[in-house]
Amino acid sequence: MEQNITVIVLSDDDDDDDDSSVLIVDDGDKNRAAAEVPKSSEILDEDLTITYAQKAHVLPHARYDCTIPFCCTDGVVTGPEDNNAAYCEQCFCYVCDKPASTCTFWTIPGFCHCNAHKRSVYWKSLRDRNVMGYLSELNFPFNPQDMDADLRRAEVSLQQFACSLALKYAAYLAGFQNPNRPICSHSADRRKAKCKGCSTQEYSYVGVMEHICTFLDEAMKQTPKTCTIMLLGAVKLFITHTSPRNSRLADAVSDVVLRLLWRVTSKVQTLFVDADFPAAFTNQLLQFFQALPLPPDCRWLRNSLNVLPWDDPLLSAVLKGQNVTGERHVRGRRSEALFETIVVIQARVCKLQEENRYRELARYLKVVKSDSIPVLQIMKDWIPLYLCKIGDYNSAVDALFISCSSSCTASRLSLPQFCAYLRILMSGHAPSDIPRPPQLDFVPRSGVILKSQPDPLQSSDWMPVEGGYSLLKRLEVLKFALRVLHCNSTAFAHPESWVRVLNLDSMSSSNSDGAKESTALTEPDLNFLIRTRDTVVGILTELTRSSRIQIPKSFQKVYPDQAMLLLATQALAARILHSRLCPILSVIMMFKLNPWAVRWLFHSLTVRPNVLQDLLCVVVEELLKEPAQPFLSKEDTLGHSFIASFLCLFFLEQSVVLDPNSYPTSALLIRWNESKYPWQHYLRQQLEFNEAILTQEKHRILQMIRWSLHQQ
Repeated sequence: MEQNITVIVLSDDDDDDDDSSVLIVDDGDKNRAAAEVPKSSEILDEDLTITYAQKAHVLPHARYDCTIPFCCTDGVVTGPEDNNAAYCEQCFCYVCDKPASTCTFWTIPGFCHCNAHKRSVYWKSLRDRNVMGYLSELNFPFNPQDMDADLRRAEVSLQQFACSLALKYAAYLAGFQNPNRPICSHSADRRKAKCKGCSTQEYSYVGVMEHICTFLDEAMKQTPKTCTIMLLGAVKLFITHTSPRNSRLADAVSDVVLRLLWRVTSKVQTLFVDADFPAAFTNQLLQFFQALPLPPDCRWLRNSLNVLPWDDPLLSAVLKGQNVTGERHVRGRRSEALFETIVVIQARVCKLQEENRYRELARYLKVVKSDSIPVLQIMKDWIPLYLCKIGDYNSAVDALFISCSSSCTASRLSLPQFCAYLRILMSGHAPSDIPRPPQLDFVPRSGVILKSQPDPLQSSDWMPVEGGYSLLKRLEVLKFALRVLHCNSTAFAHPESWVRVLNLDSMSSSNSDGAKESTALTEPDLNFLIRTRDTVVGILTELTRSSRIQIPKSFQKVYPDQAMLLLATQALAARILHSRLCPILSVIMMFKLNPWAVRWLFHSLTVRPNVLQDLLCVVVEELLKEPAQPFLSKEDTLGHSFIASFLCLFFLEQSVVLDPNSYPTSALLIRWNESKYPWQHYLRQQLEFNEAILTQEKHRILQMIRWSLHQQ
């Protein structure tokens, strides 16, 4: 079978003496009309034999590369040199890059494109400007070899936008030439759209602004490269806009320009991070942006596009964990710190999240600095969650208590967040959602404005942490909880926090949602209870002084679970002694299976009889409240018996004074109904059992209870 073989012969571009054209010999093109040489063999030497030949075809070429003689000159535009005006059918204009026969300026004096050639600086620069099109007019420092589909698309869009924007802006300025035009102090303020003085489109800059915004929106739909060039080119076109004659209008237009510029620079910064452009392309964009004539109130954005590449030595070392301070010291130079704008930090956070690089993200957020500290702090507060997602629970706990600006992340946790972290540490499951950086907006003279995002810790979709470390021991989780309660006033004050902590200590095995199965712990002996009281008081005192918990190794030797429960119980006692805890019944019910622990709690509160008195008021009020508490159903015999035992402690305590005519005893007597409140039945039985040791007033209360039953 005969093969089609194409041979292309090119002239040497660097050989000044070689003006030969491009020749092609093709034996496979049967449709071209060419004179064929009879098929005969001609032997040139013993190694080469020509068996077939065809006339060469001339390919398109520049005029100076044609076989027609050409005279090279430098920048001659007065007229054609020698025979330069002549051309063949395949000659192209070097400047216009189109056939010489269609070049408008081929022999026109002042242009004379027929004299153009590549060895002239003048003609080469003219060709470069023509190839770059409108990008050259905007002074983008690109080279013709850089021109690709992305740049060409941006060039076409910018040229069209420049024309339409010029018409819009001219119409806006024309309105000021009318001496009878009413002056309005808020012409560029869209919130005053009802004002008759500025509602006309030609008198308001709003029309110009909306036209620019439409173009920016369209640019953001393009590829990253095209988008970047369109955005920066648009800045060149609107950055000099102002409003004549009226100072208030000038300020309004200036604010709009500043806001548009911030929007553009923010998007370009994000593209620099996401697209990771080549260094040469980035440097060209920086050169263009820094040459723009920014107004005085926009000059703080001059260096905003100086975004570190991902392979920057300092940034790379931080991400790899080789630099844990975010600072680099070079001999003979001032130390360099990892400092980035908040938009760049936000973009890096999103990029690392998308790639599930949570450990690198945590390393980055720990050390990076920015001028927008509040926004950065919001993102830093999610470091513990990132570490939990990779199963590094010890580091997550440490990150929660790292102080920053005199406070730590743990001190800023909301109650749901605190409960979520307890669930993560106990179950090894984490939310599938990831924290979204706060959305940013910019208002001139006000600065950056935050828009909150959904809290991933409140997500309903949780999943197991894969490839993580082993879960923390329950004692370590308890230490974490107590440290949070110590530094977080919100968690410390809320009853639900104490329910979760007691649930952690008085229960056994946990399931995937962090809930635990109830278990009754054996009551320790008296000697253990006495020794443990002194130990837990010392532990909590140390927590108050140093914000850390130091637990002796012998603390869990004999009764490990009971010791943990007593530590949490003593912390609860300190909370009740601090201020009223209301509602408290749900907290008390956590001791239902371990009534010996609630007696410990009660004994810890006897140092303040007035606190016991107030506690009784709160409990009775909740018990008599309608409707009944959901955690104390009428069929819960054990629960009602436990509540009765707890209330009986107040009757048996000598320091607690109960008066039948004072609250809460009076309310208790008035609402006495054992069929409605089963706990009252058990309370009466326990009082009757201990009737011999009741004081006179408390015995009188018992008598009144009996009389009430007789009347029913």
